[in-house]
Amino acid sequence: MKPVRILLFAVMALFLTACQIDAVVDVEVLEDGSGTVALTVAFNDQVIEAAPELIDALRTEDLPAAGWQVENLTNTPESVVVRATKGFANSVDLDGVLAEIAGPNTLFSDFSVDRSRSFARTTYEVTGVIDPRITLSTFGDDNITGLVGNPLGLSLVELEEVAGRPLDETVTLEFTVSLPSTVQANTTDTDGQVAVWRLSPQDPLPTDIEVTSSIEDQLPRIWAAVALVALGVLGTLIIFRILARFSGRRVDERGEEVVQMRRPEKPDDVAPSTVPRERPPRLELVVIDARGVLYDESNDVGARLVPFVRERGGKASLQEINDAFRSASLGRLSSAELWALLGLTDDPAELDAAYADHFHLREGVIDFLDRLHERGLRVAVIANNVLGWSTMLRKKYELDDRVDFFIISGEIGARMPEPAFFEALRRMTMVEFSDSLLIDDQLNDLDMARSLGMSTAMFVAQESQLPSSSPHPIVHGFDSFFGRS
Repeated sequence: MKPVRILLFAVMALFLTACQIDAVVDVEVLEDGSGTVALTVAFNDQVIEAAPELIDALRTEDLPAAGWQVENLTNTPESVVVRATKGFANSVDLDGVLAEIAGPNTLFSDFSVDRSRSFARTTYEVTGVIDPRITLSTFGDDNITGLVGNPLGLSLVELEEVAGRPLDETVTLEFTVSLPSTVQANTTDTDGQVAVWRLSPQDPLPTDIEVTSSIEDQLPRIWAAVALVALGVLGTLIIFRILARFSGRRVDERGEEVVQMRRPEKPDDVAPSTVPRERPPRLELVVIDARGVLYDESNDVGARLVPFVRERGGKASLQEINDAFRSASLGRLSSAELWALLGLTDDPAELDAAYADHFHLREGVIDFLDRLHERGLRVAVIANNVLGWSTMLRKKYELDDRVDFFIISGEIGARMPEPAFFEALRRMTMVEFSDSLLIDDQLNDLDMARSLGMSTAMFVAQESQLPSSSPHPIVHGFDSFFGRS
């Protein structure tokens, strides 16, 4: 049976006009590992002018029979937008559904979605290969080829004459993967839970797709904490009972125990009760997250570490890179052990220095730090990072004279947004949460800080897209704190 090729109707429309046709393929993975694949194709007014039958006669009858749901999002003389969606239940289904877009092992191959669980953590990973170098035979018909010698009834030269330019310049593909939590991917184009790849038939090589995310399951952690607290309370009660049993008894001359009753203390013996007055909060400490605020990129693994490892010849998977970085950022691995684990054999010191060159301070940071000190405020920089790398960056940008405290996960053994990290911040700075302000671009960090009593500000660079909603005040740059834009 010939496979369904739902991209065919877009390609055939393309051959009727000199306009550009762009296709978008969205893969959404749900928490149980299932999901949907959606193909969206848009035709603008130039395409419709050349092929007006698209408005009423776009042929998609075969798609519902193959399990695809088709809807015309827009159907006007100015624009026709068609979207086809189909669900998948597991890795095998995902690969099969993607194969129906252009044929088996043609555009999409070796796709899988993996969902693994460990204590208090669920990890999702999607991998595969996209080869946008599509030939005409991909969309052709064997019967037409047998009759006229060409898969679409026209030769490549004739088709390019109709299109008005080389066919490999007329099609682009956008491929997105959406996972249940913030993603790490081998593309620099990520936004929260979505990773995006943009491809063209002119790309010289196939593109590997690697994207992963993890969800921290809070319930097991809560029950573990409750169990520890309960155990501590039980132990305390046992100790008090033992002390109470022996502290109020004496032995008389016959060797019998006599219970001694303690007289209640006179009012004069009791010190007057003093209840400290609560003072209003006052800002003493400004806490700045290094990733995405102090430096210009928050996605350390996807945007920096993965490309760096690939450039140096490392073959570790995205999940292996992410796990190794997490261990190193908790102080369980040195940077030298990290590079070796990822298969990089160059001198570790040289690798550290080369990797540090990928970090750049945001514009206006130095002036902002100086102005904070002018106002008598102390500054702390926090980061989920390898201690050695953080130390190198402090020296590179001469931050020691401008930053009072550095709290790095690789030194304290805890990562944001864990409460233990923020408790280390409070103890190292000796400043109460109520007197501190956190500037961060990660919603989870800000939510935890606010729950502890800190003031918060969400940093969103001016070139970035605003979040749909945020319970935290939003600032677009360091000048915003001083009333300048």
